[in-house]
Amino acid sequence: MTQLYSLQLVPCPAVPGFAERESLPPGALVLTDDWDIADQLSNLTEPSVVTVVVPPDATCWDEDAIVRLMTVGESVPSHVRVITSLHSTRWPAAPQPRLLALQEAAFLAAKRLAQSDPPDSSLAVLVLDPIEGGTPHPHAALLTGLIKAMAWELPHTHAHAVVTDAATLPTALAQLGRESACVRGLPVAYYRGQSTSATRLEERLLPDNAATVGAHDGARPWSTSEGPVVLAVGGARGITARCLEGLRTQPSMLWLLGSTDPETMAAQSREIGETTSTEYARKRRAADPEVRMAQVRSFYDRCRKSRESLSHLDVLRQRFGAARVRYLGCDVTDETAVRRVAATIRGTTPRLDMVINGAGISGARRLAAKDLTTFRKVRDTKVAGYHNLKAAFGDLAPGLWCNFSSVAGAFGLAGESDYGPANDFLNSAARYEAAHSGTAEYSICWSLWGESGLGPRTGFTEYTARTGQLGLLSDAEGQRLFNTEVEAPRSGRRAVPTPLGDAELHMLRTRFPALVDATHRSSYLGTPSWADGGELVWELDLAPYGHLYGHVRESRALVPGALALELAAEAAGHLAGAAPVNTFRDIRFQAPIAVDPQVVRYLLTASYTPAGFDCGVVRVGIHSRVSGGNHDRRVQHFDVLIPIGGVAATSEQRDTPRVAPTTKRASATMSMSGLFDHVRDVRLGARLTSARWEPRLSEGIDDEFFSRHRIPWLLVDALLQAACATGTPNRYATPHSIEELRLHTTDNDLTLSKVAYGVQLRVDHSDGIAEGVAFGSENGEPLLAMGGLAVSGRDRSGMGS
Repeated sequence: MTQLYSLQLVPCPAVPGFAERESLPPGALVLTDDWDIADQLSNLTEPSVVTVVVPPDATCWDEDAIVRLMTVGESVPSHVRVITSLHSTRWPAAPQPRLLALQEAAFLAAKRLAQSDPPDSSLAVLVLDPIEGGTPHPHAALLTGLIKAMAWELPHTHAHAVVTDAATLPTALAQLGRESACVRGLPVAYYRGQSTSATRLEERLLPDNAATVGAHDGARPWSTSEGPVVLAVGGARGITARCLEGLRTQPSMLWLLGSTDPETMAAQSREIGETTSTEYARKRRAADPEVRMAQVRSFYDRCRKSRESLSHLDVLRQRFGAARVRYLGCDVTDETAVRRVAATIRGTTPRLDMVINGAGISGARRLAAKDLTTFRKVRDTKVAGYHNLKAAFGDLAPGLWCNFSSVAGAFGLAGESDYGPANDFLNSAARYEAAHSGTAEYSICWSLWGESGLGPRTGFTEYTARTGQLGLLSDAEGQRLFNTEVEAPRSGRRAVPTPLGDAELHMLRTRFPALVDATHRSSYLGTPSWADGGELVWELDLAPYGHLYGHVRESRALVPGALALELAAEAAGHLAGAAPVNTFRDIRFQAPIAVDPQVVRYLLTASYTPAGFDCGVVRVGIHSRVSGGNHDRRVQHFDVLIPIGGVAATSEQRDTPRVAPTTKRASATMSMSGLFDHVRDVRLGARLTSARWEPRLSEGIDDEFFSRHRIPWLLVDALLQAACATGTPNRYATPHSIEELRLHTTDNDLTLSKVAYGVQLRVDHSDGIAEGVAFGSENGEPLLAMGGLAVSGRDRSGMGS
């Protein structure tokens, strides 16, 4: 089953998890394309660090020449650093030759690491970028995309990249070093601190639920009531042709650009006719016994592609009408050729409504065997092709611009050290255009199609079927997904939609767990239902969890407030990754939450607000929608703030006096059974309440399920029961809010239930405000502390002094 995700840049705190590596270790090879950076490095590095400035004209050098430039001594350096600045790089100008040369040198340096495989090696990229408006410059992806690929290609090499707006090189290098120790999804992080408060960002794959991205805004991506004028690059065959064949929107004119001119295609098609590759090779050998079979096979493949293109053209002309389909031969890497066909198109149809940029070639091969010539061809088809198309057609302001990208650009793949960065560039370009120009541009990160595209032509589909890393989209499913994107409302469009099947999701959860899911597997929430701006949203479904039905009020099972904290901790894991959750602040219980609601729908929302590179606040809320009349009424049930990285002040530092709740509620009749019948030896006084926790996680309980819980929420529930006890059996006061709950243990309930010592509960009441603590019976060390619990309905009559 294919699910639609979108690749988005989101704030995420830096969470150390490994030993930090030096940003410029001794003996490192540093590659740069900037003499100013080289001069600064000369004052920052020790003599054993070698800095090589790659000249712009290296884009014309052969592979051996660039390798000679980087060679210092007889051994291959174990540590490679690549540093560049994009501060003077304008958009949408094409990449400067010096940056392309630097990327090629970085590729060859990585190739040498793959061939020599030195122990404890590292490869790191540092890009100095103003990150205008919070969006990195697209050209940074030429290097960050390479690092994504290296995470697959160099399993014994630590690879990571930092894109930063740091004002000085030493500050940027410090960030590069700090990031080497961080737990993350993809090996790329973005640091902003000049134009905004200090923020660290990562790319995350967030669910993109079409039903929630916003109502249709009525805006058509083209300006007339006629069908759109469409330009499809690479549209005569492959997945671009298949998408056009399934296009639900009838174009008034369809222009197709292909790399081969029509006359040549016709001649090549006639040359091979209906013969197979074997038959054609036999025919050529009979005519010329000295002919080289490799050349024959290569020529046959070109002829086969021409025949395939002509067949697709016939299908499109039958579908849309012969007069509406026009084909032009054009090499998109040739700027002059692209401008020439643009003039031809303008002369016939002066407007352009939709561009489908599907140009691309594959050179899939392991890094150690990949050559620079292929690397350049694969990159230039995507990168130079994009810029040439923008320069030639951008002034026509097409209402929709769709790039065909690849999952290799989203998260890298083995064998795609050229194709991956080129597609990562398309993803970044779409994100940049959407943020700065308002253009409805997006890049679809396709996985492999099983019947069309590059995979079947290269044999890669058989490889992926054996490895199980990628699923195979059928033509019908690919056409459905394409139409979904074309017809999406502009207001809700994501810049980088990424369809993922079960195989891709399984692979990512193994390889990059924080990229698509929480670092820790969630017990209750699972994958977010959708993302709304910077907010993740889950539709709560707690009915299947039978153990929750032991918390009952008036014959209705209710979600304990403590479980809401567990849900909040799980949500925080999706936003803050591996950052520890040990404090909850400003907890508010505003309305009951039913375990098995019959009418309402509960939604949990979570967002992260950074307050530094390694700290911030997660806000979690639960609300419901109740239908009434012509509109839904929103009811808020629960709110909490979770400080990450020690950003929030502690309760002892706050000067705001604690006050009892102004809203008074009577005590309620509750039935506690199963897991919730776990408070023993309750002793109540007018101010002090003591009790003992006796966890009911015994034999028969699903240990694997409870081992995934983030916090000891059952212990929190026991402390709340003790704090709300009234002295009357089954009558409990009502909790309204908690100022702070602090965990002093990283253990969850299952772990605590297995320790030999018991757990004591103590609560101190004063004017409707309670302070509580749970501590070990044997050593007296606190396990959790609760401050500022506001309750009502706790009658003191019948209690001791």
